[in-house]
Order: sequence, then structure tokens, then C-alpha cells
Amino acid sequence: MRSTLKAMIALLLLTFPISVMGQTLEQTESADRTASNSLRGKHHIEITAGLLSEVSATQEVTAGNVTTKSESSGFLGSVGYTYWVEDEWGITFRAGVSDVDATVSTNGSGTLVESATVVPVLFGVKYQPARLIDSDVMRPFASVSAGPYVGSASEVSTGVTTVVEARTETALGSRLAVGLDIRLSRLFRLGFAGGYHFVADFDNRIGSETNYSGPEFSLSFGIVFGKGKK
Repeated sequence: MRSTLKAMIALLLLTFPISVMGQTLEQTESADRTASNSLRGKHHIEITAGLLSEVSATQEVTAGNVTTKSESSGFLGSVGYTYWVEDEWGITFRAGVSDVDATVSTNGSGTLVESATVVPVLFGVKYQPARLIDSDVMRPFASVSAGPYVGSASEVSTGVTTVVEARTETALGSRLAVGLDIRLSRLFRLGFAGGYHFVADFDNRIGSETNYSGPEFSLSFGIVFGKGKK
């Protein structure tokens, strides 16, 4: 009887630390899973492509005058960076090309080549209210950013003489957007966004326009990296 009691006590003494260790490991694994899904302290680099407005290409032929015009009025692409201060919001930086315009005009006296680009350089914040949905795979977001829109235009006229003119102007603007980020894996993200660019007028015509305000529809692919913070 006494030996049986000793055996039971010894079994309890062995079982207790194993049980405590198992609970500790389970809590650690759960915390690690939560930390791995959390964005706090992580970095997000993404490439975005989409449209800001319509894209068109025209060719005009008149007597003694041939004009070939190729326009791309749209959001062609950008590179963005986000540092997640918390799991739900981060600080963003984005730079890209929002418009390209090229025109070639030929007449009896020579050829005129015009080209232009508009480059937005934007700083802002991005907010993902993760509590709106149960799954961490899909996260709706809203973002706001502002900064300079740098417009560059150049003209090259060839004929008896060659004349080259170039100018650069800056207009302030902002971007408001809402969308959805989809977590493809621990590293990769896919995003869809719709928004609007509010841009002040340039002093002179940049390409075919003086104002590049307009709606945006875009698709992005990103990589999230970093150890993160609990």
C-alpha cells in the first residue's frame, strides 16, 4: 500500500511539470502565430500598376502636314514603401510615373517632337481596420497621402536649325484611396485599390494638359518582411 502511494506521488510529480511545460509551449506557439500575422514593426514594399484616366493613340494626316500623336494619359506605375507602426496603420512613401505624353508633328519645314511626364512623390498614412473581418487573409484599407507632382516637358524642333527646349514644374496634390489587401502567404500581398488624385494646375501645359486630377484604379503586388513586434 505504501509503495503504491509512493508510485502515485512520483507520477504526479512527473506529470505536473510536463503539463506546465506543455501549456507554456502552447501559449508561446500561439503568441508566435499572432506575431507572425501582425504587421507591427514590419516593412512592406509594393509595385503598383493601373489607370488614372483614358489611354488613346491618334494619327492625323492633312495636306502637306502629317501629325502622329501617341498619348498615354494614365497611372502607369509606381513603387511604394510602408512601415507598419502598429498592426493596423503605417507610414507610406510612393513615387512613380502618372502620365506620359509624346507627340511627333511633321510638316514641310521640319519635325517637332514633344514629350512629357508627371511624377507624383507622395507621403502619407495607410489604415487597415483588421477587426472589420474575421479572417486575417483579407484586410480592407484606406490611405491618404500628399506631396509634389513634378511635371517635365521637352520639345525638340528640327529643320534648318535644331532647337531644344525643356522645363520642369511642380504642383501640389493629394491622393485618397480605399481598397483591399489579400495575404497570399507570410511574405506576399496582393492589393486592389480605387481612389482619386487632387492636383493643382501647372502654370504651363505639361503634355496635353495643365491639370492631372482624376480617378485611379490600380493593382499592386507587395512583399512584407521584418521580424515585427508583439
